[in-house]
Parts: sequence; C-alpha cells; structure tokens
Amino acid sequence: MIDRFFVSGELKAGGTVEMLEKEYHHLANVMRAKVGDVVELINGRGDLAKALVTEIKKKQAALKVTKTEHHEKPDCSILLAQAIPRSQKIDFIIEKGTELGVTEFWFFPGIKSEKQKISPHRLKRAETLAVSALKQCGRLWLPEIQVKPILQKWETPPFPFYYGDISKSAPLFQEAWVPNKKAGFCVGPESGFTNSEMKQLERLGVKGVKLNPNILRTETAALLSVGIIAHWILQ
Repeated sequence: MIDRFFVSGELKAGGTVEMLEKEYHHLANVMRAKVGDVVELINGRGDLAKALVTEIKKKQAALKVTKTEHHEKPDCSILLAQAIPRSQKIDFIIEKGTELGVTEFWFFPGIKSEKQKISPHRLKRAETLAVSALKQCGRLWLPEIQVKPILQKWETPPFPFYYGDISKSAPLFQEAWVPNKKAGFCVGPESGFTNSEMKQLERLGVKGVKLNPNILRTETAALLSVGIIAHWILQ
C-alpha cells in the first residue's frame, strides 16, 4: 500500500506541493521517504493524487503531482451529535467515528455534560485526529466538526434522527429505523439526558431508541450507534 498524506490545497496533475510541519515530519522522519519515492495525496475534498518526491530539506519537502482523480461526495451521510464529554473521549469519538463513516460531528453542551465548552485548541486537535483517521481508513472526504448550542436552540432535523433512550419502553433501534441515505444519532452525556432534554428531542421529532440492554458509556453508545447506521446505509 502506498503511503498517504494530507494537503489542504488543490491537487492538479503537473502541479507542485510543498509539505510542511506534521505531514513533512511523517514523510521525512517517520516513513523516511527519499527523493524519487511515489506517495498518495488527499485533501479531504474528494481528490486523490499520486505524487513524486522531488526534494527533501530540513523542514520541508517538495512533491510533483503526476496523476489526480476526483471522487464525488457520497450521497449517504451519518451525523453524530454528541454531548460534550471529557477531552480524551472527544479524541476517541472523532478518531473511531471517522473510521466508521461519520460525515459530520456535532458537539453540544448537555445539561449534565462533564464540560460545557470545547476550547479552540481542543477543536483544532479534533480536526487533526480526523485527518489522521481519514488517511488511515481510505476515505477521501473529511468529516465536518461543529460546536452546536444547547438542545433547546436546535431546529427540527431535515432527515431521520434518533437518540439513545435507556427507558424500558424504548423500542430497539432496528424497530424504529426508517430507511434513508441520511441519518443522525444524538448521544447524551455520561449521566444521561434530563427529562426536559428528552422532551425537547421528542418535540424535534427525534426518536428515542435502545441500542443495547445494558447502560453504555457515552463513547460506547456513540460508536455503536454510528456503526449500526453505517452497516445499514453504507452497504
């Protein structure tokens, strides 16, 4: 398998790409690439290119793009809305969620959330982890990461949306599932949603479903939900 690297700019055959910072470190110091090596480049916007390493300096490298192909954005999408957890759990959810096919992450402050805000530094780290996971799993479109307000300020979702409900009366996910190419799942904080939050979700048309007979940790529920949705819509 050819080594894959991320660049944020446009990829055109015949063009030159300058590689800096983390991607340069990965190319030169981790993979120990040499002049003449061929690598793959992606930009998170559907472009996949092959490039020839033409120069490696102390802090930067130059590559010549030899071939490019563009892949349209998939018409299937998975949105994961996650009540803000601890920082380490954000990292885990972003990394594994990207591998599973999440196209958009929403982080929002739940009433019982362990944290009410995500710092710019933490958001930047989340984006970096998404890029790393993108390169590893073979996807070509980078998922979006957004910070949303409290549930009371949400508008009705334009496609089927579900949330994790631990009540005994909640239907199994497979029983409530409405086949669609787009779907979202809302996961509460470690201590769960409050009654007022669940009422708000119901008002928005978000269906409460049971993922498992056991009570799951917030990161477990997040990955199980998107894994199930991916199995249904990405086949």
